[in-house]
Amino acid sequence: MTQIQIVENSDWQNQAAQLKQSGFVRCEWLTATHNGGDAFEISLMLATEDLSKSLILTTQIESKIDSLTQVFSSVDFHEREVAQMFGVEFVGNSNSLPAFEIELSGFPLRRDFALVTRAGAQWPGAVEPDENTKRRPTLPPGVLPEWKS
Repeated sequence: MTQIQIVENSDWQNQAAQLKQSGFVRCEWLTATHNGGDAFEISLMLATEDLSKSLILTTQIESKIDSLTQVFSSVDFHEREVAQMFGVEFVGNSNSLPAFEIELSGFPLRRDFALVTRAGAQWPGAVEPDENTKRRPTLPPGVLPEWKS
């Protein structure tokens, strides 16, 4: 069973280093959840080498957090993805510059990102049936037609 450990933003890097020293040497993933405005929840999943134990380290931030690349080198890719998709700044990681902001005019995984091209297109499934067409009601799965009363 995976444990969840919540830490303060200021303790993020130190706690990750302590967990690595205690045997959680695998960085499985790092991701973010946008909570509106500049508020984010950052989550990091760590595991022991044999995958017998796992732990999720999580913290609340406001648009920037210390990078963990000095603790786990493999987290660089994840920090870059979170920076590009959410606009979170990882202090100390020069690779995590939000490059998509210029191209997409925003960050696609934020709750406030509008899909402009989708908003202007007609929904392909929004076809109204002919008013003379009668739809056959569907039966729930496992119900035979002869059972219908």
